[in-house]
Amino acid sequence: KAEEQRKTKQWYQRRVREAKINITKIKLKDAEKNMAMKNPLDYSDAEVRKLLVQTNKEKNNLLSELKDYEWRLDSESQKFAKAEEQRKTFMVQLYGATEANRILNTEQSLKMQRMRKMKTQNKLLSSQQGSTKKVSPKNVSPKMIDPKKGPVKKTALVHNNLPKIEKQ
Repeated sequence: KAEEQRKTKQWYQRRVREAKINITKIKLKDAEKNMAMKNPLDYSDAEVRKLLVQTNKEKNNLLSELKDYEWRLDSESQKFAKAEEQRKTFMVQLYGATEANRILNTEQSLKMQRMRKMKTQNKLLSSQQGSTKKVSPKNVSPKMIDPKKGPVKKTALVHNNLPKIEKQ
């Protein structure tokens, strides 16, 4: 945020300098026009006083314009900073909503995949003939070799009737 304020301040200062330069250029052009019209040595005292009053009025007008430009630039920079902050807030909200939508879609697709898998398992189980024991999808485990025959029995794994190895 400090970086943004620094940039905004630099931008504002640059605009003020540009405005001052433009005003000075305008003043120089006006002064050149006035000088080209009459030689300064040919002015009488009354004309010099009149010219002094006129230049003071122009100076005051230009100063008030400069202050007006500074005020406008300041208010515009504040509005810009506020709009930039709102844009960032909106982008954060948009990103959060997009991320939430992506997570929701992922969850829904996983749910659909699980449901399809369950349906196919149920179809396989119901289509197998000769199955006296109904196996529900809850009873189907990864250890089950054949769902038709059911889970592997523990006694099938024990081999007590194997011949003993003779020692030589």
